[in-house]
Amino acid sequence: MKIALVGEAWSDEEERQRMPFVGPAGFQLNSLLRDAGINRADCFLTSVFNLHPKNNNIETLCTTKALGASHLPALIKAKYLNRAFLPELERLKSELIRERPNVIVALGNVPSWALLHNTGIAKIRGTVSHCVLIPGAKVIPTYHPMAVIRQYEL
Repeated sequence: MKIALVGEAWSDEEERQRMPFVGPAGFQLNSLLRDAGINRADCFLTSVFNLHPKNNNIETLCTTKALGASHLPALIKAKYLNRAFLPELERLKSELIRERPNVIVALGNVPSWALLHNTGIAKIRGTVSHCVLIPGAKVIPTYHPMAVIRQYEL
């Protein structure tokens, strides 16, 4: 079974190494995968945004509805993705089409927004939904590993 794990955006360490889940979130993810009996090497790992937002704030990628990608839902309340970052969504779509995973795990609100057009992670986590980027693909949203680090009971 091929699993795609989709994170939000790169951290400082991920930007340095040019790959996702290599910092603290990666260590937490590795632990969670081991606990679930999943080999990380059997997974495809990526992020919605293969870049490091200024001050680790995803809101810095947003703008007003009038100036943003208004054909998409708000990424954050009343904040829309700046059109300059639309190629990142196309890259993500191309990667997932190329990898053809059996299931895509959306790790957090941002991947849930990109893959499901839904940011209510607390309400939708663990549900199986259909991907809006790739017809027929199954998505399971859950908390991002950094959220688990901050609040382990998640």
